[in-house]
Amino acid sequence: MNLKLIKKIVEIGRFRFLAGGFFLYCMGALLASVYRGDFSFFLFFVGYTIMMPAHLSLSYSNNYFDQRVDQYNTPVSISGGTKILIEHPELRQVSKYIAIGLILISVFIAFVVVIFLNYSLWFFGFIVFGNLVGWFYTAPPLRLAYRGFGELANMINMGFLMPGIGYWMVNGSIDTFYIIFAFAFLLYGFEFMIIVESPDMEGDRLGHKHTLIASKGRRFGYQLLLIAVLLSSLYYLTISISGIYQNYVNFFVIFLFSLIPAVVALLGWYQQPFKKKISTKIAQRNMMILILFVIL
Repeated sequence: MNLKLIKKIVEIGRFRFLAGGFFLYCMGALLASVYRGDFSFFLFFVGYTIMMPAHLSLSYSNNYFDQRVDQYNTPVSISGGTKILIEHPELRQVSKYIAIGLILISVFIAFVVVIFLNYSLWFFGFIVFGNLVGWFYTAPPLRLAYRGFGELANMINMGFLMPGIGYWMVNGSIDTFYIIFAFAFLLYGFEFMIIVESPDMEGDRLGHKHTLIASKGRRFGYQLLLIAVLLSSLYYLTISISGIYQNYVNFFVIFLFSLIPAVVALLGWYQQPFKKKISTKIAQRNMMILILFVIL
């Protein structure tokens, strides 16, 4: 295999997307650290060696199973696939086996953690479940994204599992404190999915990928996006007023930060662009703001 093909294999991985997953993992880990009052870099590092290959496997498996749809889509910074497997069919099996290998690495490290660090079998099941959700997002026989369950799968993975791995590793378990945060995380996971589906609407329709945007259109998508971010902000405000866990986290500050993506979503809803080019630019803007909020 020559250097050019090796470079293409690396490009399929879209390593830039790992940054978003890393921020989600950090959010969960830091949340646990605030709650516990201490932080273990060792546990933080070990946990990410579980999540990183699992997250990376998504790019390789989605590129493999999304080939039919990707031929209709134009790759952009936030969606559209890569078209590499369409241009280099000899790499198709390589991409699939890399995805499987990365999943096995993630599951194996989780097994080692259970054996040697005395984490519960529930943690192992948590990791296995996350990998299965990621694999069957596009893989048969479930093909969740093609059957109208893509948004739910992504909400679970990005809104609960990714930050949940970080929280579980540092805290030792999932508890009520995390669940309270996870509700808003799920809504932001849904927002993420609406954003990345918007540029691909036409291609997804041609490829019979039944996403929410492909089925209902961009107007409906912008309405749902706005509702999701407003509900998240309202949720943080409600928790702040209730005073629950106020000794650990200032929910009112989080509420104020949450208004940033809410205002941007409101602007997108007001503009309601239906053409692909304009919609893609707004989706990229929404994505940058969402990532900024996660970092803050």
